[in-house]
Amino acid sequence: MKPTQPPAHDLRLQFIDWAKQHGHSPQTGAAPFVDLQSDYDLSGEQPTGDGVRERLRRDLAALGQESDVAVQFPPVYACTNSRGEQYRYSLMLVIAEDSVEWTGRVWRGLDYQGVLTGRGSGPRSNYTHLARMAIERELELPQPHYTRG
Repeated sequence: MKPTQPPAHDLRLQFIDWAKQHGHSPQTGAAPFVDLQSDYDLSGEQPTGDGVRERLRRDLAALGQESDVAVQFPPVYACTNSRGEQYRYSLMLVIAEDSVEWTGRVWRGLDYQGVLTGRGSGPRSNYTHLARMAIERELELPQPHYTRG
């Protein structure tokens, strides 16, 4: 008797949880998530093979276009420092009357690195740019100053 497989809907929910946990948006996380799945995991998506994987990648990436899914993900940015190390970080801003505080959660590949925080002031229209510059400047350091793991 063949074991019952989780329906495709369950795989999508697993993907959403995995993507948030690993600092991906649906667009950037679909391919790595599908690559991590075994053929057995995908056997509920009959038939198995590269066609199923490609279709699943497209379907999962498309979740980012669904407003009820997209709102669950903070903006995720990618950067490569001068040593060639590739990072992704999510960015959350808390905006006050004349300043901003930011929190960036950082990943390298699938490995969570920690949290970078900071604050600044200036024109509100530049707050995201200001936060990104500060986080990326910190990621240039050999040992970034993560505030918590």
